[in-house]
Amino acid sequence: MSIEIKNKKYEIIKILGQGEFRRVFLVKNKSDNKLYAIKEIIIRDDMKDKIKDITKEADILSKFNCKNIIKYYDSYLSKDKFYILMEYCNGGNLRDFINNCIKNGVLIQQSILYQIIKQICIGIKEIHNKIVIHGDIKPENIFINKKMEIKIGNFSKSKQLNPNKVYTQTLNEKGSIEYIAPETLIKGISNEKSDMYSLGCIIYELLNLRKYYNDKTMNEIKKIDTDIYNIKWQEIINSLLEIDNSKRMNINEVLYIIFNELNKNIIIGEIYINKDNINKDIRIINSFENMEKKWSFANKDDYLDYANEKEIKENIEIKINGKIIDFAYYHKFEKEGKYIIEYRFKNNLTKINHMFNGCDSLINLDLSNFNSQNVTNMIGMFSGCKSLAHLNLSNLKTQNITNIDFMFASCDSLKKENIITKDNKILEEFDKKI
Repeated sequence: MSIEIKNKKYEIIKILGQGEFRRVFLVKNKSDNKLYAIKEIIIRDDMKDKIKDITKEADILSKFNCKNIIKYYDSYLSKDKFYILMEYCNGGNLRDFINNCIKNGVLIQQSILYQIIKQICIGIKEIHNKIVIHGDIKPENIFINKKMEIKIGNFSKSKQLNPNKVYTQTLNEKGSIEYIAPETLIKGISNEKSDMYSLGCIIYELLNLRKYYNDKTMNEIKKIDTDIYNIKWQEIINSLLEIDNSKRMNINEVLYIIFNELNKNIIIGEIYINKDNINKDIRIINSFENMEKKWSFANKDDYLDYANEKEIKENIEIKINGKIIDFAYYHKFEKEGKYIIEYRFKNNLTKINHMFNGCDSLINLDLSNFNSQNVTNMIGMFSGCKSLAHLNLSNLKTQNITNIDFMFASCDSLKKENIITKDNKILEEFDKKI
């Protein structure tokens, strides 16, 4: 079977979903073999005087130009059917993703959680910027491709708003009850803040792997495990799930927290200070982003003087035992013991060669939340970290990296079994360490 839209034939592969008068097909364009999704809406006799309502989903979808919203390609109105040609996401939807996590008994990794929620919010921002409310934001309507790119879809309950007016929904226009805002459920009214309530339900569900609706009591339980997740997520959830919609954050306020306070582009390090090094200035970071450096010999001891120091200071924040310190390449510790160091990078890095070169008091480094997507050069990154015993590189991938030579040179204490990685290239480089 096939569907023809404006002289282009699309072969039906399978049904992706269906309702009483709607079906969504996975189709293949016979001319270029590309895959698409086609929504078919059956036009009943009693609907033929409401064609504008039937075609509104395509009209709204065509307004968007955002990678986190399902892409609209075309539409076609026949005598008794209306078709919408759209982007196909080959990774299922967010409901499938959540169910898979529940089935396997695993919490969502913080870095993945951050990326999912950030992309949903970017999509909602585009929707609200166009003065549209989605009206049915839920995991089933949030699609995923194999690259873990998030796409908001199914705009069948969406409305183009007249600014400063409140949209009234009838019962059959309301979304899934677990994600409906109280003002919509009780009074039948909606605006952008109603979408924000739905977003709060989704964030809660992603962090707890259970629906917020099922947890509701007279006290409106909204808690997440802040020992696992950043307390800022709790702040967002508390605001978005407010009964009074005037107290909910708008999408710009949520995105501000996400980009400025929840950007988990960090490295966690642990340093051990003993009687032999307590009176020394310990090197805690060397270089990154391929910053130009020059040697100075003003004192009897050589030290690094960075030409681009201002740029480095603006890009990195360092905490020791939770306290922000003034930026330093060397730091003096006054007491023996273990210290936790947090390196928070404010921009994506591309070249991080020799980042921890010679930081010989580091015993543990965790890069599982470090954004290495754009990194191209990691030469000598851990070279000279003589005390390094454990290294977590679980999310670091080297497919875009051109040079990792001497990454582990003189890492005397590090053993292969204490490197957490799925990248064989990293383990092969470890075998070469000198």
